[in-house]
Amino acid sequence: MSTSSKLTLSLGEQQLAKLTSEAPEIRMRALEQVETRFIRCLQLGEPINFKPVLLLKQLIRWFGYSPPAAADRVLALMLELLRSNYVDAIVHKIPGQRLLTELDKIRKILGSLQSKRAMELLDDLQSLIAVVYNETTSVDRDHSSGESQSSNSEIGDFSIERFKLGPADYEPAWTRASLDDMATMKTFVDSLTIDIDLELLDHLTNLQIKLCDYPAEYLLQTPHIFLRLLHIQRMHADKVLLQINRTLFTTVKLLQRRLSIRSKTLYYSASIESLETSPQQLRVSSALTLLLNGCLELLGPPQLEVCRHNWHIIELIVEVIETFCQISAPVPNRIVERLGLIVPNLLDYCGRFNAGPDNELTNLTRNLMIPRLQSLIFNGILMDVTSLNLKTNPKMDKVAARALLQPIMTDSVYLECVPLRKQELCDLCDSLKSGTQAEKQQMVRLKQAYSTALNQLVSKTRLAPRELLREQRQVCLVLIQLGSEKLLKQLCQAMVKCSCFYGTQPELRQEAESLLSTLFDLPDERLRGSALRLLKQPVVDHFHAFLNNTSYLTGYSNIELARQHILGLPMSTRLLRKLLVHAWMPHQPQQAQAQLQQWCIDYLIMLLGLAKLVDTKDFYKIFKIVLPVMPLVICRAINYPQLQQLLFELLNPDSDYLDPPQAMRGNVCYLYHPDGKLRTEAQTRVAYALMLQDPQKKYRPIPDQLCLALMGPDLCLVRPPLNYSKLFSERLNLPFTRSLQALLRLLETPDMKPGIRKSTLIQLNVLLHNWQAVEAFTNCDGSYMLCLNALHNPLLREKKDSSMDADAMPPAISILLRVLFRSEHFRQEFKDNGEILCCLLRCLYMHPLEAQVRTEVSVCIFQLLFHEHMTPTEERLVMDVDLSPLMVPVSYEKDHSSPPTAASEGIALQDHLLAKHFGGKEALAAQHWRLFTAQRVCGSPEDMKLSPLHGLDIINTLKLRPADLALVQASLVDVQLQNQLVETGNCSNHEMLQKYVASLHLFVGFLHNKVPAAACTNLWKLMHKYLKVSPGNEADRELYMALLDLCLSCLRHGLPRVPMGLCTALSTDPHHSFFVILRDTKISLSLLHLVTDCLVELLSEEHYQGHFPWYGKLFMELSALARTHFEERNLQHVRCLLRVLSKLGECPLELDDNKLQMYYQHFVQLSSNLRTSTQTGAQWQRDCLLVICQLHEQSESSLPIGGKSGCGTKVLRYLLGLCGHGDGEVRALAWVSLANWIRSSGDSMASILLEFVDALPGGLAACCLSTMLDGHEQMLVRELAARVFELLMPHIGATACCELLKCHSFLQEAHTALATLELYPILRQEKEPSGTKNSCEIIACYVSICVNLVLLQPTWCATLCEHAFTNALSDVLKLRTPEKPHHSAYLELCAGQICKLYALCYQLNFEFLQRSICRDTALLKSFFALIGDVLWQHGMPEHQLVQVLKLLMVFCKDKNAYEFLCDQFREHPELFANLMLFGLNPAYVQEELQRYTLATLSLVLIKAQAGKEEHNLLKVLESYVDETHIIVDGKDAKADSDTDNEDKENNTNALNKQFKMSLSLKGLPKPNNKAIAKYLKGKKTHVEFTNGVVFLYHALDQLFELHYPTKAFSFLQPASKSHSQICEVLGNLLKESAVAVDTARNYGLLEHVIQLLETFLDDGSVGNATVYVRRVGAHKSRDIINNLIVLLNMMVHWHNSPHAVITDTVMASRVVRMLLRLWPWLSHSAILKNMTVCLTTFLTEHSFEMCKQTSLVLSSQSHSLLQLMVRVADHETTKKELPGAKNAYLNCNSQAVVEAALRVMINCCSCAEGRLSLGKMRVLDMFDTILPGNSSGVSKVKQDVVLSWLTFWGIFSRYELGYKMCHMPALLNTVRRSPPLSKIRMCCLRILRNMCFCNSNRLQLVGMGPFMNLLGDIVSQPVRCVGGADDTGLESFEEHNLVVLCLWKLFGFSAKYRALLRGSKLFKQLSILFDQLAILESQQPQHFKTFPFASDLNNMLWYLFEALNP
Repeated sequence: MSTSSKLTLSLGEQQLAKLTSEAPEIRMRALEQVETRFIRCLQLGEPINFKPVLLLKQLIRWFGYSPPAAADRVLALMLELLRSNYVDAIVHKIPGQRLLTELDKIRKILGSLQSKRAMELLDDLQSLIAVVYNETTSVDRDHSSGESQSSNSEIGDFSIERFKLGPADYEPAWTRASLDDMATMKTFVDSLTIDIDLELLDHLTNLQIKLCDYPAEYLLQTPHIFLRLLHIQRMHADKVLLQINRTLFTTVKLLQRRLSIRSKTLYYSASIESLETSPQQLRVSSALTLLLNGCLELLGPPQLEVCRHNWHIIELIVEVIETFCQISAPVPNRIVERLGLIVPNLLDYCGRFNAGPDNELTNLTRNLMIPRLQSLIFNGILMDVTSLNLKTNPKMDKVAARALLQPIMTDSVYLECVPLRKQELCDLCDSLKSGTQAEKQQMVRLKQAYSTALNQLVSKTRLAPRELLREQRQVCLVLIQLGSEKLLKQLCQAMVKCSCFYGTQPELRQEAESLLSTLFDLPDERLRGSALRLLKQPVVDHFHAFLNNTSYLTGYSNIELARQHILGLPMSTRLLRKLLVHAWMPHQPQQAQAQLQQWCIDYLIMLLGLAKLVDTKDFYKIFKIVLPVMPLVICRAINYPQLQQLLFELLNPDSDYLDPPQAMRGNVCYLYHPDGKLRTEAQTRVAYALMLQDPQKKYRPIPDQLCLALMGPDLCLVRPPLNYSKLFSERLNLPFTRSLQALLRLLETPDMKPGIRKSTLIQLNVLLHNWQAVEAFTNCDGSYMLCLNALHNPLLREKKDSSMDADAMPPAISILLRVLFRSEHFRQEFKDNGEILCCLLRCLYMHPLEAQVRTEVSVCIFQLLFHEHMTPTEERLVMDVDLSPLMVPVSYEKDHSSPPTAASEGIALQDHLLAKHFGGKEALAAQHWRLFTAQRVCGSPEDMKLSPLHGLDIINTLKLRPADLALVQASLVDVQLQNQLVETGNCSNHEMLQKYVASLHLFVGFLHNKVPAAACTNLWKLMHKYLKVSPGNEADRELYMALLDLCLSCLRHGLPRVPMGLCTALSTDPHHSFFVILRDTKISLSLLHLVTDCLVELLSEEHYQGHFPWYGKLFMELSALARTHFEERNLQHVRCLLRVLSKLGECPLELDDNKLQMYYQHFVQLSSNLRTSTQTGAQWQRDCLLVICQLHEQSESSLPIGGKSGCGTKVLRYLLGLCGHGDGEVRALAWVSLANWIRSSGDSMASILLEFVDALPGGLAACCLSTMLDGHEQMLVRELAARVFELLMPHIGATACCELLKCHSFLQEAHTALATLELYPILRQEKEPSGTKNSCEIIACYVSICVNLVLLQPTWCATLCEHAFTNALSDVLKLRTPEKPHHSAYLELCAGQICKLYALCYQLNFEFLQRSICRDTALLKSFFALIGDVLWQHGMPEHQLVQVLKLLMVFCKDKNAYEFLCDQFREHPELFANLMLFGLNPAYVQEELQRYTLATLSLVLIKAQAGKEEHNLLKVLESYVDETHIIVDGKDAKADSDTDNEDKENNTNALNKQFKMSLSLKGLPKPNNKAIAKYLKGKKTHVEFTNGVVFLYHALDQLFELHYPTKAFSFLQPASKSHSQICEVLGNLLKESAVAVDTARNYGLLEHVIQLLETFLDDGSVGNATVYVRRVGAHKSRDIINNLIVLLNMMVHWHNSPHAVITDTVMASRVVRMLLRLWPWLSHSAILKNMTVCLTTFLTEHSFEMCKQTSLVLSSQSHSLLQLMVRVADHETTKKELPGAKNAYLNCNSQAVVEAALRVMINCCSCAEGRLSLGKMRVLDMFDTILPGNSSGVSKVKQDVVLSWLTFWGIFSRYELGYKMCHMPALLNTVRRSPPLSKIRMCCLRILRNMCFCNSNRLQLVGMGPFMNLLGDIVSQPVRCVGGADDTGLESFEEHNLVVLCLWKLFGFSAKYRALLRGSKLFKQLSILFDQLAILESQQPQHFKTFPFASDLNNMLWYLFEALNP
C-alpha cells in the first residue's frame, strides 16, 4: 500500500450507523465528525473512502427522529454530497423520483419548524436532483432506448395549465398570423416533440434561423412556440439544453427588436380588427417572467474550478432583465425574492472555504474563482433588478428591497473590487431612503478612524506628534479594537513631546487633556495598565528634575511648565476629578482599579511635594487645580498616610501655602474624617480660622479652647446618617401656591416681630416638605436673600432680640437644607459664597448640643463641599462618587456609570454597526474589518498580501487570513481572467478546454466591454489559435463550436480587440476556417449558423470601423454560394449566407458599376425565386431587398436598372408586387428600392408610367398616393410611398398632380391627419393605439407634397392658402417641442417643411401671410423657440436653418412681426447672434445656408437704418456681451463650448469653436477645405471679443479674406453672388456700427482692400484701362468693372459714417493715389464713376487729412483728385442731356455725380490747400454759364444743378478766395427771379451776406443801386404775422434777418455809412419793421417766440439801431 493510500481518510459503516443512534448525543457527535471530514476533503481535493449511497440514506433517516436537530446542517451536507464527484454512485443506485419523494417527506416534517434556511436548502436540493438526473439521462440515451421512450413521454406531456397562467397574463394580439403562417408554425411545434437528440438539435437550429421571419408576437400566440421551448428547456441538458437556450436567446432578441420597432410611431398602423375579434397573446412581461423563472430553476450549483453549466443561463437571465428595462416593467417580486436568495447562498458558499497551509492559497483561490464570479454576477443582477423596479414600480416595498440588498452591502470585497458597482449601490440605497444615512456616516467615521490609526503604525504615513495629538480622538475610537501598544505609546509620547506648545495653543492642550481622559478610562485592562506605566514616567521625570535642579524640557524651566499645570503631563481640575472618582469605582477589575488608584495617589504626592521645592506663590498657582477637588483628595487620602500627612500639614492655618478661606475649607472636610483625633484638630483649626476672619468682632464669639474640648470630636458626625427619603415626606399634591406667596409677603414685611418671623419660618419649613413647593419657592424673587438673611442675621453681635432670632435659626437652616437639595442653581450660587459656609460653621459652634441643628448644618456643609457629585430627586440622593471612607451625614445611592470617552464610543459604534449593518453576524463583521485593515496597509486589493500584516502591532482578529485573501483574489476578475487564460492556453485536453471556455463566458458576461486590453488581446489569441483551422473530428468540432460561442459573446459585448483581430485574420489568411466552412456546401447547418452569426456581429460592430479587401471578395463568393445552395434546396444555408451578405452590403465593396448591375439582378432574381407573400420567408426578402438598396447606394452613378421595357420594367413590376407583401419591413424596403429605381430611370420615367396606367388603377402615382393615405398601413410605408409620389410629381406634371390630389381629397385628408398627430414616437406597449395615428413624418409628407406642387404650379398656392389645412399648420408650430431624442422629426416637420411652405407663399400670397401668421403672436413665439431648437439640436440639418431664415425674412417684411421678433431677440440676444454666426462659418462658403444668412443679415441691416432704436437688431447684437472675453487666434481658438468630440475633429470649425454652441459642421469639398485650412493656419491676428458685433465682424472678415485673398485674388474672374453679398453686408455693418469700424481698424480691413486694388492696378497683364479695353474688348472688361463696383460699393457704405474717419496721412495718401490710378476705368462705366465720386465725397466728409491729400498733386501724378472732381462737375454740368427713356438713368446719374463732386469741393474748402487749388482753377467762372446775366436770359442747366453750384459758392464765399465780388448782376437777377424763401434765392442771399462781410467790398456794395434797392425790397416784404399782411405774406423773417445782418455789417461800423443809412428811405422801412415787431411781441408774445426768425430779427434790428445812434 502506498503512502498516499495510508493517509486517505475514511468514513466507516459503523461511524455512519451512529447517525441513526437512539441517543441524541451520539447522533450529534457522529454528525460533527462526518461533516468535518467530508467537507474538509472536498475543500482540499483529497479522496475519502466511504459509501455515498449509505451516507445519503443515513442522512435521510436522520429526519425520522423527533424533533429533528441540526436540520440545516444535514440538508447542507446532502447538498454537498450531491454536488461532489460521488454523485454518480448515487444516481445509479437511487432513482431520482424516489429522492424527490423523500425530500417531500422531509419538507412535511420541517414544515412545522418554519425554518426559512431549511426550505431554501430543500429547494436547492430539488433543483440539483433535476439537473443531475437529466444530465445522466442525456449521457445514457445513446445506450438505452427505454429511457428515450420515457423521456419522450415526458416531453409530449405539454400543457399550458402547467404554467399557471391567468387572464391577466394575456393581452390582445398585436398582429394576427395568416393561415399559411399558422400552419408553418404548427410544423415547428411538431418538430420540437422529436425524441432523438440529434434530430432535435437540427430542428432547434432550423427553428432558430426561421424565427426571424415572424413578428415576435407570433411566438406568444397559438400554437405557443415560446411555451413549448420553455417546456422542453426543463427536460433536457447538455447540448440540447444549450441549443434550446440559444433559440430562447434569439427569441428574446427578436422580442427586443420588435418592442423597439413598435415603440416608434412610424411602425404603428391602425388595426382592422376589433378587440373582441382579435386573438389573444401571452403578455410580454408574463412571458419574460416564465423564462426568468425557468432559468433560475435550471441554475446549477457553483463549481469549484471550472464551469460546465450556467453561463448560457446567466446570459439569458441578463438579456431577459434588459428586456424588462426596455418595456419599463418591474420584475415580479417572486423573481426578485428568488434572486435575493441566490445572492446570500452564493456568498455563504464562498465564505465556507477555509485555507490550510500557506501553500494552499493558490488552490483555494482557484476553487473560489468560479463560485465567486457567479456571486459577483448575481450581485449585479440583483442590483439591476432592484433599480429597475424602483424606477418602474412606485409602490415597491423599499424596506424589503433594502433587506434583499443587505448581503451585497455587507460584501465588502465586492464593493472594493468592483468600484463602479459600489457607487451604484450607494445611489440605489439613497433612492430607497431606507434610513441608513446614520449608519453610513457611522461607518465612514469608523473607517476614517481605522485609516488614521493604521497610517500611524506604518512608518511612511506616520504623523508628527502635534498632528497626531490633533487626530487623537479618531485614533482613540479604534484603539481598543486594534489593541496596539505601539500606537498607545505613540499617543503618550506625542502628548509629552507637545508640552512646549500647550501654553500658546489652547486647542492642542484641550486635545491632550481629552486624550488623558480617554487613557485613564480605557476599557481594556491590558492597554490601560500599559498607558498608566507610560504616563507615570514623565511625571516622575519632571518631579526628579525639581529635586535635582535639572531641566526637564530643553528651553523651558521646570517652574514655567508647573505654572501651566504641567507636571510631566498637562493636568486640569476636570481630569483630577475624573481620576479621583473613577479610580475608586467598585465595578472595575480589582487589579486595574488598584493601578489607577496608585497612579493618582503618586501624582498627588508628587504635586504636594512641590510645596517645599518652589516658592509659595508659585505653589499656590500650581495648587489651584487641586482646590476645587480638595474634598475628594481628602477622602482618598484617608487610606494613604503619606498623602494624608502632606495634605494635613498643607492645611495648617498658620502656614503660608494656602489662603485662609481655602485652608479653612480643607479643614472643614476633616470634620467628616473617620479619625477622631483629626476631627478634633480640624474643629480647632476651623474655630481658629473663623476667629481670624472676624477681626472687627462683628459676629458672636466662638467658644474657646476649653469649650471646644468639651464638645468632643463629633461635631459634624451624624450617626445614623440622615434619611434622605424623609426630607420631602409630603407627597400629596395639595395647592400650595397661595400659601407660599402669602408667607413670602409676610416675611418681606419690615420690622416684623421675632415671634411672628419664627412662626412664619416654621410654617414655611413645613410647607417646603413638598418637592414641588420647594421648586416654586426657589423660583420666587427674593428667596435667595431670604435664606441668606435668615442664616446671617442671628449671628450678628449687635443684633437686637438676638435670642428670638436664634429661635428662628432652626427652621431657617431646615429651609436652606431643602432648598440646596432641590435647586442646582442655589447650590452653584452658594458654593462660591464663603460667607454661607462661615455662617453655617458659626451656627454649628453656637448650637453644638442641638441635635437637629447640628445634623442639618452638617448636611448643608456636606452639600456645599460635594455639590458637583450629587443628583437629588424627590425620593433619593444619587452620588456619582464613592465617599464611603468619610462619615457622610446623609444617606445616598451610588451611580457607577462613567461618561463616554472616544474609546468607549468607538466600541459602541462598532457594536451598533454589528447589530444594524451586519445583522449580528460577527464573522462577517470581523472579515469586513480585516479586509479594510489589509486594504489600508497594503493599498489596492491587487497588492493585498499576508506578510505586511503579520508584523503589524494589532490584534490577531484584524490580521488578514488566507481565506480572506483567497476571496479577494477570486474577486479580482481581471487578474483571474488572465490566470484563466494562461491555464486555458496551457491546456490540451478537449474536455477541459470546453470547461475553461465555459468559464471564460462568465468572465466576458461579467466584464462586458471593460475587459483589460492585455486580457482582451490574450483572449483573442486563444480564440484565434483554435478558430483559424477548421475542426477535423467530432471533439475538435465541439471545441470549435464552444469557441465560436465565446467569439460571438465577445463580439456582442464589444471587446475591441476581438473584431479587430478577426478582421485582420480574415484579410491575411485566405484559408481561414471561416472561409473554409462557408465554402463547404456539405457543412452542418449548426456550424454554419454560428459562423455566420459571428460574421454578422463582426460586420455590425459599431465601435470598430475599418476597410478590408476581403469584403468585396467575400461578397462575390457568398453570392455565388447562395445560388448554389438554393439550387441544391439548402434554403436554411441560403438564409445564413443572406444575413452575412446584407451586412457586407454596408461595407465598401469596391465593385464597378457593371458588377453592381449584375449583382443587382442576381439578388432580384434570388428574391423573386422565393415566391411567398406571407411572413414565412420574410427575412429572406428583407435581406435580398436590403442588399439591392445597398448596391444602389454603392454605385458611383445611378445604376441603369430602369428602362422603357425589358428587364428594367420587369424589376419595376416585381418591386411593385413586393409593395404588397405581408411583412411591413419587406414593404418598406420595396418602396425604397422602387424610389431608387425611379431615380435611376431618368427621363424615360414618363413613358414608363404610361405602361402602368392599365396595370394599376390610376397609375403608379395614384398607387403611391392611396398607400400614403391608407391609415391601416404602417406609417413608415406610408412615408416611403409619399416620397415616391414626390419623385413622380415632375414626371406626371402639375395638372395631373392637382387632379390626383383633388380626386383623393388630399387637403381634407391632410387636415384630418393633423388632429391625430403623435409627437412622441414612444407609445405605450400595453395598449394598442386607438384609431389612425399620424407621426410628424407623415404630416411632413403632406406638407412636402404641397411644397412640390407650389413649385410646379405657383398659382395653386392661392387654393392652398384658402384651405383650413394651411391655417392648421400654424397650430403645429405652436406645439411644445418634444424632448430629446424625439424632437428631430418634429423639427424637420416645422423647420424643414412648414417654414418652407410659408416662405413659398410670400411671392404671390404675402397678404395672406400678413393676415394670418404675421399677426399671430403665439406663432411668432413658437417660431422664436423653433430657431433655438433648430440651432441647438445635434447634427443640425442645414436645410432646416435655410427654411427658418427664409421665413424670418418674410417676417421682417411685415412691420408687426418684425417688431415682435425684435423684442424677443432683445431678451435673448445670444440666439440672434448664434443664428447669424452659424451660417457665416467658412465651412458653408458658396452654399445655400450662407447665401440666405447673408441675405437675412443684409435685410436686418437695412431695417436698422430706418427703424427705431428699440427695433434695431444691430443694437441687439451690440447688447450681446459674452461673459468671458475670449482671445482668439486663427491657429486654435479656445472657448467654453460643449462641442461634441466628433465636432472637434472638423478642422474647419474655426469660428464656431469661439461660440457656446453645440453645432455639427459638415465636411467640405477638398479644394475649399484646403484653402480654408491654409487660411486659418496663416492667420495670426489677435482680437478680443467683447460683444456680438465683434463676433459678427470677425465672421464676415473671415469670409472676406476667403473670397478676396490678398495675393491670389484675380479681378479677371467674375464676381459671384457671394462676393456681392459679403461686401454689401460688411459695408452696411461698418456703416451702422462704430464697434465694427473700430474692429475693422484693428483687423486692417482698409489695408487689405487698398492692397487688393493696388495689386490689381500694378498687374502688368492688365495695364492701362484704355489699352486693355481696346485689346480684349469692352465685354471682357465687365468682370474687372464688376469686381471694382463690388469693392467700391462696400467702401461707399463703409465710409458713409462719421466713425470711419481716415486720420493717418500715409493711408489717406494711399487711398487718394488709388483713386487717381483707378480714374481711367471710370470712363468705361457710369456706375463705377458715380461710386468713385461718391466714395471721394464720403472720404472727405469727416476727414481733414483726406481733404488735404485730395487737394494736393501727389508725386508721379499730374493732377490732384480735387482737380478731377472739378472737371467732373464742370463736364457733367455743361454736357447735353440725352433724349429718350433709355438715358433717363444716365441723366439722373449725371445730376448725382455733379452733386457728389461739388460736395467734394465743399469739403476741400475746409483746408487751405483745397481753397488755393479751387482759386487757381477759377471755379467761380462756371457761374457765367449757369446763371443768366439778365432777366431775359434762361439757364440751360437744371435748377437742381444750379442749386448745388450755388450751395458750393455759399460755402466757398465764406473764405477769402470766394467772397470777392463777381457775377453780381447774375446773382441779383437770380434773386429777383426766384420766389421768396426758395432755396436758390436763399443761397444767393447768403452769398451776398458773405460778400458784405468783406471790408473791401463795402464801398462797391453801398454804391450799387440795384443791390441797395434789392435790400429795401426785401425789408418791405410783408409777413403774415405782422398787422396788415394778407395771406400772400411770407411765413418767415429769414430773408429780413439776412438783409438786416448785411446792413449791420455795411453801415454799422463807420460814421459816414451810418449817416448814409439814416438819410435813406431804407432807414424808415427798417423803423417800421422794428415797430411792427415790437407790437407783435407785446400783443402776441407766444406767437412772437414761435414765429420763424422773429426774435432773431428783433435782436438784429436792436443792434443795428444801437449802432446807428450817435
